[in-house]
Amino acid sequence: MYKFGISYYIMSAYSRIPLSNVDVRLVRPGDVFSNGIKCKETPTGSGYYETDKLLEPDWGFYEIWDDRQNPNGGFSGKTCTVGKLDARGIQNSSIYTNHVENEAITSEKIAKNAVHSEHIDDCIFPLSKLAAEVQTETKGLGIPSHEMPPKDEDDVVINTLEKQYATMPHILLTPYCDKAMYIKDIKLDQGIVTITLARSQALPPGKWLYSLLAIASN
Repeated sequence: MYKFGISYYIMSAYSRIPLSNVDVRLVRPGDVFSNGIKCKETPTGSGYYETDKLLEPDWGFYEIWDDRQNPNGGFSGKTCTVGKLDARGIQNSSIYTNHVENEAITSEKIAKNAVHSEHIDDCIFPLSKLAAEVQTETKGLGIPSHEMPPKDEDDVVINTLEKQYATMPHILLTPYCDKAMYIKDIKLDQGIVTITLARSQALPPGKWLYSLLAIASN
């Protein structure tokens, strides 16, 4: 839980004179003053305005509005972030590969689902930054031979990934032979992913030589 506080005052010589009875609110960009989170003057007459404790759904980027110039509220020119940064505080095309590689942007610093495709520009990530797993035919179980690696004449090969996955990963098949193979089926059951490969019956068997790349989707 977080709070946000701000002081309003004017200078008189070397003294700060608190500005009391100002209506101060935190407003989401594009929203209106009436929907803002009100900051209470605490204590009365102090010129210090503070929110109640804000829970996770209210964390993120805000504009600070008050009623000093407009009785209906207006943007003060100041902004703040309460808790973790959310999507409203990220400008479009503002994130580049180096921000991720240098860990300037991490999951600990931003709210869930804060970064979307419109915020990202010129981002090409190395494979080392992805949660990925690679398997080859050496981990494939041949059917009907039930041998590993599979025999040339096997019609189907089943690979079971070693990592566990909460959601279905992206699977890429790369053949390294002339065998006409394809992904017949992918299943996710209680975190375990099994990939079934099949071969075309129209061509001679040939060797099973391939790699499977599994990229975690979250």
